[in-house]
Amino acid sequence: MFDLEKSIAEWRKQMLAAGIKAPVPLEELEIHLREEISRQIKSGLSEQKAFEISVQRIGQAQALKFEFEKAGISLEARFVKLAGMACGIVAALFSLWILLVLLTVPEPNLTERVLGLIAIAIMILSWRYHHRFLPVIHRQQIRTVIGGLCCLASIGGMMLFIKAIVPHFLNLPAGTDLPVGQMLVSFVWAWAGMAILGGVGYGLTEAAPKSNGQYV
Repeated sequence: MFDLEKSIAEWRKQMLAAGIKAPVPLEELEIHLREEISRQIKSGLSEQKAFEISVQRIGQAQALKFEFEKAGISLEARFVKLAGMACGIVAALFSLWILLVLLTVPEPNLTERVLGLIAIAIMILSWRYHHRFLPVIHRQQIRTVIGGLCCLASIGGMMLFIKAIVPHFLNLPAGTDLPVGQMLVSFVWAWAGMAILGGVGYGLTEAAPKSNGQYV
């Protein structure tokens, strides 16, 4: 004998398996499904036939998942998220390389090496936990603008560092030794700043769904 509630429970499992997560999207879909079933039953159909027709009208799991994902985040927001990720990856690679030099060449002192390690630690922790502390901005347009500005500030800040700070280390008076340790520490912190700002651009999108389960 057909069990309507059991069939709806199985349908929910299929939706979850396809990647449509609770609570908001799945609950909304179930409400629409039950309303459609009620309409079909009122028109004279059996529960089983009403369920089958309603499921067909609601749509298949994979197609629904695609539609939720497409509606959930705009192309601009995706671009900002990727840009933030790119900033973080590039900064991490360069800063780790510079840290390796900082720890292996003889010129830097202990303080400079510790400062380099602290910069890397802050960068890693910011990417690991930033989504827990960033504010939840419900308007996607505002999130995208702020995230984009963070990515631009990330790139612009690094360019400004290279243009304004690096010459300070290179254009030294004749006979003055190059402060290798200071220069390497400065580079590590500059790359860490770039990674952190890029992480904010990326993390705003990650933080947005945490309060209600979906993008707005």
